[in-house]
Amino acid sequence: MNWSVYADLSRPLIAAERQSVFEALDEVVLDSGCVGPQNGGVEEVYFRVDAVSAAEARVTAARLMDVILAKSGVQVRYELQLQPGY
Repeated sequence: MNWSVYADLSRPLIAAERQSVFEALDEVVLDSGCVGPQNGGVEEVYFRVDAVSAAEARVTAARLMDVILAKSGVQVRYELQLQPGY
């Protein structure tokens, strides 16, 4: 099953950080995703994962976010939200 992952970041990113996160996202996640501010000024990273359950999707998404942030060099906390894809 395909899952949409929304990783809400704990703070806004400056342009250079956003670019670094996007480049890492593009490298790590097949079919990439996007990075940017959402409603209410929350900065968000969006991508999709394949998993058989919500629990597996959450573990996979957290692992990918940790790799993305490590590769980008951006230090920020995140909160994951998952939705089943169509």
